[in-house]
Amino acid sequence: MQHSSDAGIEERSVSLHNVYAGYNGKSVLVDVTFKLESPFFAVLMGPNGAGKTTLLRVIIGLLKPIKGDVTVYGIRPWEKPEVIRETIGYVPQLLLVRQDVPVRVEEVVAMGILSRLPPPRRLTKRIRDEVGKALSMVGLEGLEGRLFNELSGGQKQRVLIARALVRKPKLLVLDEPCSMLDFKARCEMIKLLQKLHVERGVDILLTAHDISPCLILEPTVILINKRVYAVGKLRDVLRPETLKLAYPGMTEVEGAIILGEDHVPH
Repeated sequence: MQHSSDAGIEERSVSLHNVYAGYNGKSVLVDVTFKLESPFFAVLMGPNGAGKTTLLRVIIGLLKPIKGDVTVYGIRPWEKPEVIRETIGYVPQLLLVRQDVPVRVEEVVAMGILSRLPPPRRLTKRIRDEVGKALSMVGLEGLEGRLFNELSGGQKQRVLIARALVRKPKLLVLDEPCSMLDFKARCEMIKLLQKLHVERGVDILLTAHDISPCLILEPTVILINKRVYAVGKLRDVLRPETLKLAYPGMTEVEGAIILGEDHVPH
């Protein structure tokens, strides 16, 4: 896959060093440090309110850290937002996407390109061809004319991924892509992301509340609750003694682990 953002990019990693970030001067993230070397498929895991979405906002350049350093392929996101927009494809939570406007699938995906162009913005043949290719990548070829709000949850999520892919990003960042899907659809979603990672060479960073559909991938797991408690492979990170640090309400019952939603005290 030819990435539109390859020019000028030398370092192939996403790196955070001693990052504090939050809102109105109050830190949501505390001393966050980790590095992901490309190629990577990484899962950001933690309870509700752990700062996962805030961390994604820092990486994609929507939120400047209070202190600390962030580089995405050698670029500080807030210093070169135009380059970061070409480098990263961002897929927000489906819950946050307006679905009351009757818009066709083709138009949703095309916004990935049209949003970068000056008005008047028109669906040219070239853009339609790119939209078709992106929809084919996510298994939705032929649905260009369907209304977005008539699709299933899994199909809507794939359309949003296609909207990000149409820019040909190097990194795909997804916020809870499986949160509104049933187990089968979650597994299909993760298989799609694995395919994009392996066959298209796209680095993947996603947040996940339930990591079970990811088990077959051996992703890099970043365990977070305000601060990072572990980074590594599943077998090394998802141990009871480690999970208890990020999930204080965790309990073990006859060999099963129940993760509570308690937050780490400040």
